[in-house]
Amino acid sequence: MNEVFDGVAGKFTRDIDQAISEGNYVRGNLFIGLATAAIPAGGYVLDYGCGPGRLSMLLAHAGFRILGCDPSEGMLSQARALKSTGLNMEFKVIRESGETLPQNTFDAIVCSSVIEYVPDPDALLQEFRKALVEKGTLIISFANKSSLWRKYWQRNISSHPMGGVSRHHKWSKQEFEVLLNRNGFRLATQPKYFESPWDHRTWGALVRRLPYFGTLGVVSVQVAST
Repeated sequence: MNEVFDGVAGKFTRDIDQAISEGNYVRGNLFIGLATAAIPAGGYVLDYGCGPGRLSMLLAHAGFRILGCDPSEGMLSQARALKSTGLNMEFKVIRESGETLPQNTFDAIVCSSVIEYVPDPDALLQEFRKALVEKGTLIISFANKSSLWRKYWQRNISSHPMGGVSRHHKWSKQEFEVLLNRNGFRLATQPKYFESPWDHRTWGALVRRLPYFGTLGVVSVQVAST
C-alpha cells in the first residue's frame, strides 16, 4: 500500500495545491469549518493519515497545534517541504499496520480518507477514542455507499484517483453511525458529502447534505459520555 501512495505523492500534492490556489479545495474547507466550530482555540490536533500535509497546514493557519502522521514517506516528504515558519506543526511516520497512540492527549483528531482503507475500522476508532481527551472531537470522512456518482464511477471508470487503490469499506450514513456508536462516539453533526463532479458548481453547496452525489461524507463526532 505504501508503494502506491509513495508513487502518486507528487501528482496528488500538485492537484491539492492547485485546488487551494483556485479556492476550490472543498475537502479542506469542510474540515476547517468543522474544526473551528468544535475544537478549542489553540487545541492540540492529530492529523491521522496526513498525506502531503496540506490539511495540517490549513489547520495550523487556523491556530491549532498540529501533529501530522502518515505511513507513506513519499507523502511526508511533501509535507515536510511546506513552509512552516510561524506554524505550530510537525510530522512523523507511523506504521501502516497500526500504532498505539498516546492516550488522553489530543483535543481533536482529523482523519481524512483513511478509515475506508484500514483492515479493522473498529480498532482504529478505539485507538482514536483512547487518544482523545475527555469530550474530545473526531472529524472524520468515510466512503459513502449511497453515492450514485460512486456507483457510476466504479462501473464505468477503470482508473482510481489514487493510482489503483480500491477502498475496502463503504458505509451509508446509518451504517457509519452504528460503527461510531459501538466504539464510543456520538454524532455532533450530520454528514456533509463531497468529492463529485458537482462540487464546484454554483449549486454544489446546496446538495452537501444529500447522500446521492458526493463519494465521501464528513462528520464531526464527540467522545460519548460513559
